[in-house]
Amino acid sequence: MSLTLQPMTPEQFASWNEKLIVSYAHDKVEAGAWPERGAVERSRHDIGADLPLGLDTPGHDLFVARSEGRDVGWLWLATDTTGPAPQAFIHDIEVVEGERGRGLGRALLEAAEAWCADHSIAVLKLHVFAHNEAAVGLYESSGFETTDLSMAKQIR
Repeated sequence: MSLTLQPMTPEQFASWNEKLIVSYAHDKVEAGAWPERGAVERSRHDIGADLPLGLDTPGHDLFVARSEGRDVGWLWLATDTTGPAPQAFIHDIEVVEGERGRGLGRALLEAAEAWCADHSIAVLKLHVFAHNEAAVGLYESSGFETTDLSMAKQIR
């Protein structure tokens, strides 16, 4: 299955950004990190702080994944070349609902790795919410290793 990355257009960015704000808020609530009340506003603030210039934010590359003539996913990479080894962080990687289960997640991850290799990025990092077991499995089977682990216990 062939998958290509294309830079997001301003219109695609606007649509993706709104979806991401809601999705990120939901994940933070689901993980128990944020209360539901105000989560979308907090998400909008946090994502806006990371992308203050939208598509033109330096060090951030935003892509639409295409396969078989269709938009099938999104990828947001942030690069940091100031450390001992250049690295990229996946802020968002997602396959469009309805396109899942066909290997596109793995293909999108491989496209991210190829982009990093083409840009002399030595390390690729990401964060995954523990409740997203499918993603955890994909990342582990793709060679990602746990480098940090956050845990919580509800005290009642």
